[in-house]
Amino acid sequence: MRTFFSLLLRTLVAVCIGALTWSFTADAYAQSLTFTAINVTRVKPDGSNAPSHPSGVPNNTLTRDDCIQDVSLRLSLTVAGTPDSSHNLEAWGGGGTCDQVSARTPNTATCGRVRDLIGGASVRVGTLTVDIRVQDIADQQSAASKNAGPYKRGTAAACDAQTTSGPQSTNVYLLWLTSPSAEQQGLFTQPVTIDMRGPPGPTGITAGEGDRVVKLNWTATQNAGTEGVQGYKVYCAPVADIDAAPAPVVDAGDAGPPACEDGGFTDGGFDDAGNPIPGQPIDGGCAPPVSDGGGGSNCPKPPLNECATAGGAISNGTTVKGLTNGTYYSFAVAAYNKSQNVGAVSDPVCATPGPVADFFYQYRRDGGEAGGCALEGAPVANGVTIAGASVIGIALLRRRRKGKRS
Repeated sequence: MRTFFSLLLRTLVAVCIGALTWSFTADAYAQSLTFTAINVTRVKPDGSNAPSHPSGVPNNTLTRDDCIQDVSLRLSLTVAGTPDSSHNLEAWGGGGTCDQVSARTPNTATCGRVRDLIGGASVRVGTLTVDIRVQDIADQQSAASKNAGPYKRGTAAACDAQTTSGPQSTNVYLLWLTSPSAEQQGLFTQPVTIDMRGPPGPTGITAGEGDRVVKLNWTATQNAGTEGVQGYKVYCAPVADIDAAPAPVVDAGDAGPPACEDGGFTDGGFDDAGNPIPGQPIDGGCAPPVSDGGGGSNCPKPPLNECATAGGAISNGTTVKGLTNGTYYSFAVAAYNKSQNVGAVSDPVCATPGPVADFFYQYRRDGGEAGGCALEGAPVANGVTIAGASVIGIALLRRRRKGKRS
């Protein structure tokens, strides 16, 4: 009998030890997952690929346009280990070190949830795709109080929350957890760059009028290189199309001469800096084009209708072509960076293009430079210029000879 009980006792001990060993092993396998990146893409809300970034801007850069268009960052991963339903895959962000429990603790959290939970039952060994909305990442990055509670969907308001210009580096964390207060048993970290704020704009916008053109000049953005300026965008529209505001007029008791319809100016041309010098009316017969750099009710800010660009961080002007003479236009300028984020738009300046009967004005406007002329904006070769001058010279010489004979 003693032998029987001894054997029974040993059997029970072995069973218990085996059960405990199995339990610990199962927990270890259930808790441990390994994630490996396959690739990172950006997708639209319908799941199709978002437009590619400009050359040199990686896919993990999140721009303002991405945010406005509600694009998501898509992480494609491989999963190894033994998932179980007692865990969840959680996504956190916001600028803190989110793999630390203290960063996910309410009231003092430096991280917040950037998507809803993925239940453990949905996680399988093999390939896993996780979409995280750019608006959610931006929302937690800018939030003064991080959301360590249940997930709350971010909005487009976060797209304008970045307070400093230039890219900001941060991380998105995927954590395999039983709860936010527990240590993770699986971790994947995805670096991202948030670049949603355009650079400061130029200052001192001025406008000079010409025949179907307006030449804009400005002072380039201060510290343009440091601010990441790549160039400038010009926005314009007829004032009448903006808010039906009339073009400014002089006092009715002193209407002055009418606007010129075809010529009627003394010589104006361009100064050494390339700025147009408006001519003066001849014999009071017509008035030069009108400009208004003061903004206000007579010069409202135009809508974001891009009508010209100027490349280069230190560019200080451009010419807007293809305008309609006699139409009162509003212009404004903004700088943009490598991610094509556009900064604040300048105060408007308004101008009315009109004909200018000045050879040198037309010559310079159409692209002419010293040593050559131009036709329809295309410089003419020096040889053609010389040939034209030769024909004129021969004609004058024949006329002079003919006068002597008579």
